[in-house]
Amino acid sequence: MNRQKVSWSVFVIFTMAFAVVQFIPTQPVVAPAQLPAELRAEHRLLGFEGINNFRDLGGYQTVDGRTVQWGKLFRSGTFAHASRSDLGHLENLGLSTLIDFRSSVEKEEEPNLLPEPTGFEVVEIPMLDDGNQAIIGEVMDRIDNGDFEGFDPNLFMIEASRQFATTFTPQFKQFIDTVLAAKGKPIVWHCTAGKDRTGFASAILLRILGVPRDLVMADYMESKTHALKGRNKDLLMIRLFAGKEAEEKMTVLMGVEESWLNAAFDAIDQRWGSFDNYLRQGLELNEQDIEVLKLALLE
Repeated sequence: MNRQKVSWSVFVIFTMAFAVVQFIPTQPVVAPAQLPAELRAEHRLLGFEGINNFRDLGGYQTVDGRTVQWGKLFRSGTFAHASRSDLGHLENLGLSTLIDFRSSVEKEEEPNLLPEPTGFEVVEIPMLDDGNQAIIGEVMDRIDNGDFEGFDPNLFMIEASRQFATTFTPQFKQFIDTVLAAKGKPIVWHCTAGKDRTGFASAILLRILGVPRDLVMADYMESKTHALKGRNKDLLMIRLFAGKEAEEKMTVLMGVEESWLNAAFDAIDQRWGSFDNYLRQGLELNEQDIEVLKLALLE
């Protein structure tokens, strides 16, 4: 049996096994806010069947001794693979708003699956509309050709993160404005993997609320496990059909690194002079706006 036939046989076996797994009952989704206070942090990740990296940002302490409320702020990956059970659990969270950071291409290829009627406002803040197709095209071409010479995925993502803090400031301003408009009602924001655009959005919001930078970074890095877990199937297929080097490069792209968020914060300091200036000049927030956010989201 040649290599192509072996690869195809493995693909068929894997696909059948994956299909069987879909019928194995999963544990019910438990919202941290519904648990005793001492158990909430260990249930920060909500165990949806088809929605990866869905996390509650409650429980983080701020520098002035307050705490982010549970059940108010959620970050997530795409809803494109949500199960019927997921949609039922999603309704129980009482969401007022869902923010979708995905590009037009991403939404066209994998539309979100949401409850009907939705029951919450959907706000689209597309990012990387033009650039995303170019990025995907370059990566796919390299996988197809097996040519990764001169391609450093870490540097690639560092530059993307710097753009979040500069080029896409209007989009993140709209994000913060949408959180303000929610007036403390539950809100979720997501991209595809819930780690880069979603991660930067979460980071700046937590910093606005006064969460210290080490906790902000810890939350950001949680995606390294959760986002990769949601792409295990993709990585296996890349390894089988494109080789180990392709898998290694894509593993970096599908994870997160501290250097990426640090690069974004450094870009803020270089462009705006300080994070406070970024809030006032870039995001156009005043002291009253910041206090409104804190009153609505902290306890």
